[in-house]
Amino acid sequence: MKASAFFLAAALAVPASAASAKREFTDLPAGRYSIEVTGLATNVCARAIAAEWAKLPEVESATVDFEKSVAHVAIRLDRTLPVAALRKTLRRAEKVANLGAKYDLRDITYRLGK
Repeated sequence: MKASAFFLAAALAVPASAASAKREFTDLPAGRYSIEVTGLATNVCARAIAAEWAKLPEVESATVDFEKSVAHVAIRLDRTLPVAALRKTLRRAEKVANLGAKYDLRDITYRLGK
């Protein structure tokens, strides 16, 4: 009984910020992800990013919602995509859009379902 009380007290002592900390991704294993994209100037930016990401062999599908500044990316079942590759591809999308915008990634979230 004392042991369970100890574990309960220890769990309650964990700071809320540590319990709700977001995971920082370096690689994206197979699955679906939502990614906040900053720096979008127009819908051209969103289309350029989606087109460049779709060219990556690890990516099954990629869409970018300009209004919400959110991208949805599906990684193929047998692949893992380094986040660095997404960032490198953002640099190419900046050149394709040719609007002087600088894009960045924030808040990568694994999505359950479609």
